[in-house]
Amino acid sequence: MDEVQTIEAAVLSFYRGGSEQQKETHKWLQQVQNSPQAWSFCWELMQLNKSSEIQFFGAITLNSKLRSDWAEVPKEAHHELKQKLLETIVLFGNGPKIVLNRLCISLGLFIVHMLRHPTVIEEVTNMFLHEQLGNLSKVTQIEILMAVLEGIPEEVKNIRTQIPRTVVCEELNRNAEFVMQTVVTYLNEKLSRSTVEPHDMNGLINAAKCTGTWVAHGNVHLNDREGMIQTLLKAIHYCYWKEPKDDGCLMPEENELAETALKSLANIISSYATQNAKYSFTVINYMKLFLDVLVPILDAEYKENNDNENLALMIYALFISTLECFSSAIFAGIVTDSEEVSKVYTRTVDMLIKCTDKPGTYPVDESCSTYAMEFWYMLQEEVLSMDSGEHKKRCLEAIKPVYAHVVKVLVRKSQLPTESSLHKWNDDDLEAFRCYRQDIGDTLLSCHDVLNDLMLDVLSEALDESIMYLSYDPQSTESWTLLEATIHAFCSIAQKIEYTEHQQIVKLLKVLNEIPYEKYSDKLFGMALETVGAYSEWIGDNPKYLPSAITLLVKGLNSTKASQATLGLKDLTSECQKEVIPYALPLLDACRTALQEGHLKNAEMIRLMYTVGNILSVISYENIILYLDAMVSPCFEELQVHVQNNDRTEPTKARVVLRLEMISKLFSSLNIRKPTEGDMDKGLVVGVGPHKLPFPAGGTPAPGAPVQPILLILEKTMGLLKSLCTLWIHDETVIDTLCKALQQALTNLMDDIKPLLTEMCCLVLSILNTNCVVSAADIAGNFILMFYKDQDCRQLMVQLFTAIMDYNFNQMELNVGKLSRIADLIETFYAFNTRISKKIPICYSEVQIDCMKLVDYATKCMMLPETGPMKKSVAFITMFVKESTNHPVMMNVILAQGENIVRSTFLCIGGTALRTQVEIFADIFLALNFRYPAEFIQWMKLLEVPNFPTAYVSATDKEQFMRKIINEMNTLFSRERVNKRLVQDHVRKFAALCRNIVEYENK
Repeated sequence: MDEVQTIEAAVLSFYRGGSEQQKETHKWLQQVQNSPQAWSFCWELMQLNKSSEIQFFGAITLNSKLRSDWAEVPKEAHHELKQKLLETIVLFGNGPKIVLNRLCISLGLFIVHMLRHPTVIEEVTNMFLHEQLGNLSKVTQIEILMAVLEGIPEEVKNIRTQIPRTVVCEELNRNAEFVMQTVVTYLNEKLSRSTVEPHDMNGLINAAKCTGTWVAHGNVHLNDREGMIQTLLKAIHYCYWKEPKDDGCLMPEENELAETALKSLANIISSYATQNAKYSFTVINYMKLFLDVLVPILDAEYKENNDNENLALMIYALFISTLECFSSAIFAGIVTDSEEVSKVYTRTVDMLIKCTDKPGTYPVDESCSTYAMEFWYMLQEEVLSMDSGEHKKRCLEAIKPVYAHVVKVLVRKSQLPTESSLHKWNDDDLEAFRCYRQDIGDTLLSCHDVLNDLMLDVLSEALDESIMYLSYDPQSTESWTLLEATIHAFCSIAQKIEYTEHQQIVKLLKVLNEIPYEKYSDKLFGMALETVGAYSEWIGDNPKYLPSAITLLVKGLNSTKASQATLGLKDLTSECQKEVIPYALPLLDACRTALQEGHLKNAEMIRLMYTVGNILSVISYENIILYLDAMVSPCFEELQVHVQNNDRTEPTKARVVLRLEMISKLFSSLNIRKPTEGDMDKGLVVGVGPHKLPFPAGGTPAPGAPVQPILLILEKTMGLLKSLCTLWIHDETVIDTLCKALQQALTNLMDDIKPLLTEMCCLVLSILNTNCVVSAADIAGNFILMFYKDQDCRQLMVQLFTAIMDYNFNQMELNVGKLSRIADLIETFYAFNTRISKKIPICYSEVQIDCMKLVDYATKCMMLPETGPMKKSVAFITMFVKESTNHPVMMNVILAQGENIVRSTFLCIGGTALRTQVEIFADIFLALNFRYPAEFIQWMKLLEVPNFPTAYVSATDKEQFMRKIINEMNTLFSRERVNKRLVQDHVRKFAALCRNIVEYENK
């Protein structure tokens, strides 16, 4: 069996074999594709007597070689390659389509490589236009030509070519108008006829695509695109109106042409988005064209379950895209003397109100209404961002009636499906509707920004209407949806409602307590509970409404909507902590009953413990002790049983985690010495890890002050927690949950933790030495930051610090070459060291650890593909460099590792890091230049190494980059002000050069 037959057998095996066989075959076929011999065998595979799978493999092999291995083709073979390509295109001109499409891409790739020849695009175009390709029909040749032209700009982004990118860009710009003129002429010629032949549709579709891909080139002003825009609109108009359909649905080819034309129109508009002011008049003219041609289509499709819904969607998307790009030009019509601009604005608003109010329920009956949400945000943002004055006032008054109407529409559109209609919904529909309701809630916030107190009047009217609708048929169990939607609207704007005793909110709370929920879906009750929780802050300012809120939420604890009830109680007891004191004991009894009855889900029990902690924090000390015994003891008693039984089964693990999470949540809210606003003002708050840890008021408790309840709990249960830790030491989930509970205790106790500090540190040490979970490192870091400077605690803190360093070094040594396996651990480790470097860098001098290894691993970790470890490693190196000059041990490390740091940084910029992340590496350059300017210049000379960091960047480019970076930073430092953005910009552009990417400038 010769080589080609072997390849053919492998291809058939890949397409027809099992998954394991496919994996191995795919790997082998990739190697074959990459070989120089692929230039020869790809043509043998593309023969008409071969199977379509083999033909396709030949075509994609040719694609791959043209895209990546052009350097293997000698210059004298270029003409022969072109001829082979054209002959093969003729061979497959009538199909299979999948092979022909790949060949069209290949011809486009060939043209890109040949762009040094200024007439290559014209020559190929004329060849197809003048029917010089064998016996292919003119229609087929035009279809192929349009497909080839359409792909050329796209292929430029991914191709490896020997032509400099700037030259490629120049050639595309130079040829753009020729291509556009060819395409538009063809479109106009076909569309000017009374009927377009079916066999012309593929050519028209490819031509319409072509306008969208080439529009970014040519350096043509937007106002010169009018002919093209009118042609594309003509295509859409033709497809929709050419003849009535029995079922109203467009044929697939007509639909594709119309949608392609819409995409190209959107591309044309967005290509000029950065020049808003320059094209104001032009855009108004284009919007008028869009409105004239496209709105009649939208009007015809203004119904439920229409057959051209996706076409309507794309029309709305074009309008929204145009508004996003040129909002100020169109919104100038809100208040203007120009009748034309005013009319465009008014027609646009009317059209988007109808979009918002599209008949049917999203997403089962319609899918357009969500598109308009962005517009209502844009419009209010435009008006509210205006400079205060008469013009802004007039604009605001002009849009208020619009927003009042939109609010009523949104309430109606946000109605939940009834039980009788749910058969039409699947899980994806329900999730889409959940997101849609969230979007409606966000849009209502924008409406409130415009309407302010008028918003409450509109919603109050809607509340009256929904109650009236409910009373029309008191026996109906499905008339609740409008009331629920109205309550949802009130809930959505709760964060905007200030402390004033608004009568509309008073009426809302009264209604919520009077609804006979048992008659209707429990979703109505759930929304009521969520709304009460949302108004917790307002209730705190108006505490006379607190009893009715508590009554409703306690009722919810014993319902199917306990989740919303526990959320509401959590918010209410947080926002109204002092106000809840008169109702504290009955509320605690209700919480205890709910916990004991066992009907609550795990998340609800955990959440309810937060409420318990909030309430316990404000009652008398005697009652705290009583209720702690009644409500917390069961958690520890159950844990004790599991420890005694040495039970490590999965069901037991679930119970252990639940009880620890309940304890953790209690620890997070129970504090009888919470900081006052005065403490905050005095700066008695420290930042540790992700938390802000408040010191007790005054720093330490007064002599004779009662012991913090959390400390009492820990004193009694520390032995149990140690035993629990020993039993589950190898289970990350249990240990992590235990550490988080201890972290919550530390967050609230701060200095009050001292009596138990030794025992807690020993417990954390035992974890660090065996199973260094993220939360164990976090709490150890917090201990070190809080107590390292306390001489009485120094030895313990040194042990913790050493344990963290030893464990992480050991893990990195075990995973050298595969550090991504421990990405989470690395992220935590370098976040910890960044905090140490910033707060107590003296640690690195006083504790015997290998700082050289610490920095060396950081340079390796910042080259990982995972964003977390990369960012944390960069942040550590930056902070370590900044602090190093004050500590000889740290300084010696930087002097020894400086060149390695710079080398690794350049490799990241050159290609290891994601292009979107490269700007972060400017921080390292800034720190090194600031602290070690002379050495930094020497380290930067690494760029003089040929092909470093990549072969794409020239020596001149590297020299210019070095000069810019050093001069820019030195200039900035001399002004004692570092503008990071300038340095980041240089790094970003250098990264593009390293990756052979052209950053195209907008017109």
